[in-house]
Amino acid sequence: MKIAFVRLTSLGDIILCMAALQVVRRSLPDCHITWFADKRFAEILDHHPGIQQVVRVDLKELKKKKSLNAVMTEWRHLRSFGKFDAVIDLHGLLKSAVVSVIAGGPRYGFDRKMLKEPLAALFYGRSIPIPLEMPAVARYAALAAKCLGLDVQSTELCPPEPYLFWSSEDIAITDDYFERHKRNILLVPETSASYKNYPPEKFARMANMLGENILVCYGNQQEFQTASLIAEKSSNVRILPRMNLNQLKAAVGRSDLVIGGDSGPTHIAWACGTPSITLFGATPVCICPTERNRVIKTDSVPNLRKPDSTDFSVCDIPEADIVQLAKELLDEYTPSNRQSGN
Repeated sequence: MKIAFVRLTSLGDIILCMAALQVVRRSLPDCHITWFADKRFAEILDHHPGIQQVVRVDLKELKKKKSLNAVMTEWRHLRSFGKFDAVIDLHGLLKSAVVSVIAGGPRYGFDRKMLKEPLAALFYGRSIPIPLEMPAVARYAALAAKCLGLDVQSTELCPPEPYLFWSSEDIAITDDYFERHKRNILLVPETSASYKNYPPEKFARMANMLGENILVCYGNQQEFQTASLIAEKSSNVRILPRMNLNQLKAAVGRSDLVIGGDSGPTHIAWACGTPSITLFGATPVCICPTERNRVIKTDSVPNLRKPDSTDFSVCDIPEADIVQLAKELLDEYTPSNRQSGN
């Protein structure tokens, strides 16, 4: 059976959608899976043994060129990977629905009442209602299962089987940053939206309270400036080099603990089984928390369709609460005498 998944962006959402693969593979071990993703994020899918093809979609470049010839070239490129027995749109936007059509085959997606762009449902042969109240990762898995006539149990993703992978070469870039005789704690100070960001001053105070070897990752100049601010205020903080997605997976996977907001790197930790603390304010809890993957959620009631961009309640989470939980996780999963970074 040939199955296509379409989830173009963003990094965190693609990671959450990938959890559906273990649900599908468990019932259909011999199926052939193709994944359509924006080329900016497609590396996150690399090295996954359950994905036979990753199709890198370049709609951004297509929009920039505004050329009919470029449109036809991209159309032929996308079309060349089909036809499929099932095309499942986990994204639910018009652009992903169009990609689903081009891929070729019976198309499935969320019910229009759940979509940010309800017109996308017009492109599906079958639309499936899934409760919005479910954590996003469970919602994506439920959609994939229902499209293929499979059963999914809520316990299947609590915790998931680790499903992000990297090569030995991807580890090398951060070798000099990880220490053997201290616990290595990775901080994720920025996300894709300002209302999800925890204040850098609080991250710095947290780093001083924790001690250990504190590492900070970044993906752009703004995030580097934030990382630098944290490093200036805490002597035990080191800024990791800028990494590609495979290198980021490797850094997260070898960390003893990851702390940050609702973002791609903290979702990577969940998908790798790396102990983590994810901070939620305006956004709903999107993962299935586990014993080693904890969440701290403010009392703010999130809008399940569109987060309130004026809700900065995540900033109110006390550093002491995070530090206390961090120490509990470190003591349980990485005793102080463990030599990390091997």
